[in-house]
Amino acid sequence: MKIHKLALILAAAPALWGCASFNHGDVLVERSTAKAMLEDATIKPFSEIKVSWSNYPYRSSTDSIADDSISSTKKPRAIPVPPEDCADLARQARETFARAGLYNREKGRGTLNLELTTFGRWTYRELLHSFLVDTGFIFIIPSSLRVDYYLAADFSVSTGTARVETAAVNKTTFHLLLAPLYPFTAPGGREHTLLRQMLWRSATDIYTKIKTAGQAVQAKEPPAPPPALEEKPGAAPLSGPPLPPDRTWLPGEGGASPAVPEAPDKTWVVPVTQTKDAPQPEIKPAAPDRNWKTKQDTAAEETQDD
Repeated sequence: MKIHKLALILAAAPALWGCASFNHGDVLVERSTAKAMLEDATIKPFSEIKVSWSNYPYRSSTDSIADDSISSTKKPRAIPVPPEDCADLARQARETFARAGLYNREKGRGTLNLELTTFGRWTYRELLHSFLVDTGFIFIIPSSLRVDYYLAADFSVSTGTARVETAAVNKTTFHLLLAPLYPFTAPGGREHTLLRQMLWRSATDIYTKIKTAGQAVQAKEPPAPPPALEEKPGAAPLSGPPLPPDRTWLPGEGGASPAVPEAPDKTWVVPVTQTKDAPQPEIKPAAPDRNWKTKQDTAAEETQDD
């Protein structure tokens, strides 16, 4: 029995290099956004980056059948990845965000939380005991394994908290004829490349979120007050608007003496006006003019001459 298992392992051994990995997902970075991010000196970088990585491991068909026979309600459980893989991801994240201008341990402020979740991530040791042995026609018909990557970034902005999500897929195809492509498309190297692309895409999305939040805060700020007028030298500044007069004061209250009108002035003379009973001045007619004659006198004179 041991010889049979050894023969199967030796037969599946060539599949270790007879495979090629290919990356898929929306991880492309826009040139304009990346250029603006690299040239922007107003963005405040983060001072700390925390990285966590959890994985839902690969399950072969044999494991699935065994689990279903025991309990149909059993759900997959996430397990942490090896510490060296998580440390390598953290180092790569700090290098990427530092080049993007979003991380500076001395001059930065705030914390960036990166959480990576993978579904179906496998190792060669797991495949030797399951996939490569169970798949009998692996050298005739190609067979593929898919690993899903999900990266979430949580951080604080001027308007509150924000979250950026990036998803991608790494698909590895096993076939003996793919052996020449292995040096260029090895699963480990393709995963490293995919994670770097996801980090750059996450950096540009974080930059866009920060800029959008800054513009929203500027739009909500009230307009600046008008400039104050220049005061003339020597003029006392007004402390405020004039107060209304006190309408509750009455004469004699508070120890004040009531106001007394002054005595009238007796030295003025009342002018005398003419009344109806006063004598009117006599009007004398003017002397008649002796040089004019009436029409009767003129007619009498003409009659005597005739």
